[in-house]
Amino acid sequence: MKTLFRILIVLLFCIALIYFFTSDSSYELKPLEGPNSKSTVIPKTEIPKGDEDASPRPESGVSTYIHQDDDKLLKDFGKPDRIDQSAFGYEWWVYNRDPKSFAMFGVEGGKITQVYAAGKAVDVAPYKIGQSLDDIYRMTIVNPEITVKIGDNVYTFALTEYDMNSRILVKFDGVFAQLYIDQFTDSLIGIRFMDGETLVKHRPYEMTFVGDLIRVPNLNSYTIQQSNEGYSKQLFDLVNVFRSNENVPPLIWDEVAGVAAMKHSEEMYTEKYLSHDSPNYGSLKDRLAHYSVTYDEVGENLATAYFDAIEAAHGWFNSEEHRRLMLNDKFTHVGSGVFINYYTQIFLNKP
Repeated sequence: MKTLFRILIVLLFCIALIYFFTSDSSYELKPLEGPNSKSTVIPKTEIPKGDEDASPRPESGVSTYIHQDDDKLLKDFGKPDRIDQSAFGYEWWVYNRDPKSFAMFGVEGGKITQVYAAGKAVDVAPYKIGQSLDDIYRMTIVNPEITVKIGDNVYTFALTEYDMNSRILVKFDGVFAQLYIDQFTDSLIGIRFMDGETLVKHRPYEMTFVGDLIRVPNLNSYTIQQSNEGYSKQLFDLVNVFRSNENVPPLIWDEVAGVAAMKHSEEMYTEKYLSHDSPNYGSLKDRLAHYSVTYDEVGENLATAYFDAIEAAHGWFNSEEHRRLMLNDKFTHVGSGVFINYYTQIFLNKP
């Protein structure tokens, strides 16, 4: 009887091991490659004929801060909760104390060059976070081609069908807006207002130009490190804003998971691969075991070829499986890591 009992215990232990290594306690989804991976920049000699109509610039809302001094931000919003370096030469002033009022302002040379908002309480006139796509098309001049004139230079952006339904570009007098659409609800979930120079620096769509191309400043290793850390924190902010808008509890930052995510992004960049499986450290579970991270369930989102964290987060949110991971209420913690244009976000259900 005792022998039979021991055999039963061994069998149960073996079954438990098999379940651990084959169960769905680990979610590893197909990595995303952003639309920027296929975008091209083509020089031309002929200036495009005509010019599309521009809508009147909003007289209220956060877009009115574009071109103003950063003192205006300090006066109206107070000191930012965090200042992040970007990969384009400007700083992000981040106001993240409440997901419902989440906003980030791009500041360069003491001037506000752009603003991104996703909190439902932020005034993003003439639009509203949560507004339907049908309503946006009824009130907006939407063109598949948008031109930007800076001095004697002319830049033309061409939007794909995907862009026209997920990240619309709108031209106002002196300001441009990118409208980030939730493709599962056909509603506005984020908006970025910017000046023309910032839009050309980002090159978020296929672009042709006549004249000189605006160059992104060469960054030293320290500035690159700072922008990587800033984008990693922004991924954390954004996933909690999205969860808040869907009434899902916020995630807690996990420092060790963040280190693991950053190392994986760095290795993917240096080794030129895009996968959950590292050639040096193994699977997601193996990588987390290396850092002694404990969890009941784990999931990981990967992406590349997005020009910043905002674009990557919206890319994930518009992918059904990645979105499900971001909104999974079983997860309690998260760690994010960005290296250049490789993005990793690890979700944990911690015991």
